[in-house]
Amino acid sequence: MMYLRPKKLDIFGDKTSLEIYINKETADQSGIKEGDLIDLSFATLETGAIAVLTDTLVDVSEVGLPASLWTVHPVSSEELVALDVQGQAKSIHYIRKKILGQPLNYEEIREIMYDIAKRRLSPVEMTYFASASYSPGFSEEEMHFLTKGMAETGTIMDFKKMGEFVVDKHSIGGLPSKGVTPVLVSLMASLGFIIPNTSTRAITSPAGTSDVLETMMPVDLTEHEIYDVVGKTNGCLVWGGGLDLAPADDILIQIERPLHVESYDKFIVSIIAKKIATGITHLILDIPYGTGTKVPDADVPVVAGAFEKLCAKFGIKVFVYKRTSRGVDGNGIGPVLEARDVLWVLERDSRRPVGLENITLDMAARLIEITGKHTYEEAFKLLREQLESKKALKKFWEMARAQGAQVEMKGDDMIPGSYTFDVVAPKSGTIDRYDPHAIVVLTKALGAPYVKKAGIYIRHQPGDSVKEGDIIATLHAESANRLALAKRVLEEQKEKLVSFS
Repeated sequence: MMYLRPKKLDIFGDKTSLEIYINKETADQSGIKEGDLIDLSFATLETGAIAVLTDTLVDVSEVGLPASLWTVHPVSSEELVALDVQGQAKSIHYIRKKILGQPLNYEEIREIMYDIAKRRLSPVEMTYFASASYSPGFSEEEMHFLTKGMAETGTIMDFKKMGEFVVDKHSIGGLPSKGVTPVLVSLMASLGFIIPNTSTRAITSPAGTSDVLETMMPVDLTEHEIYDVVGKTNGCLVWGGGLDLAPADDILIQIERPLHVESYDKFIVSIIAKKIATGITHLILDIPYGTGTKVPDADVPVVAGAFEKLCAKFGIKVFVYKRTSRGVDGNGIGPVLEARDVLWVLERDSRRPVGLENITLDMAARLIEITGKHTYEEAFKLLREQLESKKALKKFWEMARAQGAQVEMKGDDMIPGSYTFDVVAPKSGTIDRYDPHAIVVLTKALGAPYVKKAGIYIRHQPGDSVKEGDIIATLHAESANRLALAKRVLEEQKEKLVSFS
């Protein structure tokens, strides 16, 4: 064990591993080699880290810690950090056992989850474990253990004292528009249901739900702040990445991201672990399927069945909402344009995306039905009344204010980028669908999600009849260069962007 003074370095790193910087002279004296796994601890944190040796970044009495660590944990330059070279983590033996095709028990799986969460495994070792979800795969019992272990090695929140039902909505993703969740949460909270919704930022989409919400309110809240907001308003709309909910999952997502793959086992476990961590009792689970989505038509029964079985093991009542995707839910794609859709629905504006509104009402009614509080028909009528009376709008801004919003914005305040280009129909006919992948590539070329005002406004939805040359969508950018790039991408994607029946 040795004790060194922390030094903040202008290095941010990623979630797969924590690299700390040690002077080579200090390392030689302590028997530390480049790449060794180190146990690191100070007042608020115990974690694993990978040793990086340097002659210049730190002196012999210092350990260099990335700025990202200082942001999350209040490190003081006056307190010493304890470092110790790790022995091989026990979970290495269990990962090897799984790769060889042998089943794992709960204690073994929990040890793996703990070591991932505490960064006691190297990225290579974690990659081997992630690959095991494809081959040999996990049994139903192992998926139960994985979910339990993933949830229990992080923070578990409890909202049951606030209300009889703690409900939520989650989508497996695959569609580029995210307007359903904010409207549904507002509706459910306005009817008195407890709905602590946590969402993500964009990974492969033009905007994650948190990217959309961030144009209207703060979303990066602490655990204490979330309890406070939900206690005052029945719900919240927050970013889950700043919390310690199922932390092993967040790290495994980063491991899998470069390959752009995620097994069914993995995302099923991931979703349910997060719901356990937020104390959900009733869940509506959205599975869009079809061309360009995560789940092909033939696999929908398998995925839906796996969710239902896993939820049953944890006492979560679930309605699996299976629906054929036609590419987009709303009219806007990109943070500001999607936020405008949300506000227009809540404000009852004539320009609102009616398709998104109808899907949201149907989902919310199904969610209420499984609580047993109302029939589907009664729930749908109540929800419609909450929209028409603008009580859902009032609840939305009540939550936003509690989360720190300073101004109640209008839909018309959400102004997209001023550099525009109109996309026209290549032929006459009825629009059948938009391709999600083409939408994503095009919107990212415009600069979304980092450029909040960048995006696409869909002017004609699937089912609409158009004539050749009609404007079907408008591109919005914040610079001429970005618009020029998007126009080049449009040329590459125009054959697949929209299809006709």
